Amino acid sequence: MMWLLAFVAFGVAILSGLGVGSAGLLVVFLTAVLQAPQLVAQGLNLVFFLFSSGAALTVHLLRTPLLFGCILLLLPGGVLGSYLGSVLAHAISEGLLRRLFGFLLIAAGSMSLFRPQKNRYHL
Repeated sequence: MMWLLAFVAFGVAILSGLGVGSAGLLVVFLTAVLQAPQLVAQGLNLVFFLFSSGAALTVHLLRTPLLFGCILLLLPGGVLGSYLGSVLAHAISEGLLRRLFGFLLIAAGSMSLFRPQKNRYHL
């Protein structure tokens, strides 16, 4: 079982590094395969995200300077939103939380699947 967990973590890390929204994959694996409660799965996903985003931030800092004014402007809203989201997640039932998370995954996937593709690379 340990090799399966290591394989999944490695796969999610690779997908995260490639820019794929891997949060849904990790939460689905934790809840469906390991039968973890939804809040526990989301919490583990946040810890995983902290490490993967820290590695990505290091690479981005070497390539592009950060706009610290924008960071300072957005930081209070991010902190407040995180706190309120945590309070809300604890206030609603786990079944409803799972359904809302599933709806979010379906909606986000549908939006990215059906939106017009822009040509990012002008050759």
